[in-house]
Amino acid sequence: MLGVKAFRRFQITMPKFITRYAADEKNFQGKYMPFVMGALTFILPCGFTITAQGLALLSGSFLQGSLIMLFFALGTLPVLLFIGFSSAKLVSNQKLSGQFLKVAGLVVLFFAFFNINNQLNVLGVSGISSIFAQKSVQNNTNTPSNVQGQAKVDESDLPAIVNGQQVIKMNASASGYSPKYFKVRAGVPIRWEVTDTGTSGCTNAIISRSLFDGQIDLTPGKTSVKEFTVQKSGKYKFSCWMGMVVGVMEVMDANGPTSDSGNSNNNANTALNDADVIPSGAKGCGCGGGGGSSCGGR
Repeated sequence: MLGVKAFRRFQITMPKFITRYAADEKNFQGKYMPFVMGALTFILPCGFTITAQGLALLSGSFLQGSLIMLFFALGTLPVLLFIGFSSAKLVSNQKLSGQFLKVAGLVVLFFAFFNINNQLNVLGVSGISSIFAQKSVQNNTNTPSNVQGQAKVDESDLPAIVNGQQVIKMNASASGYSPKYFKVRAGVPIRWEVTDTGTSGCTNAIISRSLFDGQIDLTPGKTSVKEFTVQKSGKYKFSCWMGMVVGVMEVMDANGPTSDSGNSNNNANTALNDADVIPSGAKGCGCGGGGGSSCGGR
């Protein structure tokens, strides 16, 4: 689509006998072929389609499942028709076809990198978002650092202790967490208050297998509370079910330095480095879905 011929060797295509059969209009004039073609769309590798099919199957009702798929088809029909007709018109125009294919190719590449980055987050591997997160932490931190790039940990870096608990607060939305980087003490109970400012789909729950059991269910406009204690120091990733929205909680050793003593040998490294970040345990899946039922497992 971008006009780079070298990419063609990596193109995955259907076997020629199938494409020849599909290109022959005579094979689609029978009564059953349209039904067969429609049934084959069930295995279409599309996240939205798989989500709708999963909801239809989970309904356990022929009528309800049929209505789910009917309204899903009606809902996607206008956009698909617009894309189909507009692309056909643009491709038929020699002046615009080249530009259209390049723009479409760039859009495809964007979503490819977007999905690859999400899966890297799921696996706990450093991705594109982690690079920007690291820069954000480095730019926004107010703690002094020594020549080795290690930040000095001050008590002001750690959350206040109220009634024996470390209290941390965060806003969660479909676009991300604010803040998305915390530092807490190991061995001290944590009270995590999460306010839902507009989540949807797979972002309405927070998981982190290594930090706490279960999940934090979020409800728009309300604040959810999770209480837990982490005994082992380290950097723990938390995320939504798909790993699209992520954050990091750094647990500091309670026996380590917690004051700005000026001794560079006792400074803790607070740089956001995914090489030693413990994954959240998110399950990758297609876009869309309501609650955790269609993404990951409960």
